[in-house]
Amino acid sequence: MKKMSLFLAVCMTVLALCSCGGKNETKEPVPTIDPSTLLTLDDVALATGYQPVLDGGAVTVEGNYSKALYLSEPIGQDPVCIEITQYTDDISPEVVFYAYDTARALRASAEEVAELGETAFIAYPSINIYDRGCYIKITAGSGADENQKNQLLTLARIAVAKFEEQMPVPVIDDSTSVEQK
Repeated sequence: MKKMSLFLAVCMTVLALCSCGGKNETKEPVPTIDPSTLLTLDDVALATGYQPVLDGGAVTVEGNYSKALYLSEPIGQDPVCIEITQYTDDISPEVVFYAYDTARALRASAEEVAELGETAFIAYPSINIYDRGCYIKITAGSGADENQKNQLLTLARIAVAKFEEQMPVPVIDDSTSVEQK
């Protein structure tokens, strides 16, 4: 009888410990950010001085990467492109940061920008921003001069402000896979 009581006590303890460690929390899905909501047609028109159209009428999406390409109508002005590489349930923010950091390392002429996201740099013709587990790249203008820099900064400030309204700060989970796009 004592052995049976001891066996039941051990079983109850094991069950209690298993249920404590396995909290039944519902993980919030990572929001998918549409780049055309970060830079709208009106935002691009304001920054460029021309009325843009979205190339193909739609955003390109492939896995955790999306792109909106704005062209002038009629063609002739510099296009504006916003690309986002997002972390997902399967791709950690660290993997996305690695892609950002690799792009920075490959550009010897990268100029750090302190006021945007967690970290940012300009390497003409683009401004690159890492924020909240995502890599945002905006390409616009030409000339590699102050005018292009100001246009990139204007577009980036608009995009980052909208991005930070839509994307929560990621919760780091040690069990996230390190697959890459």
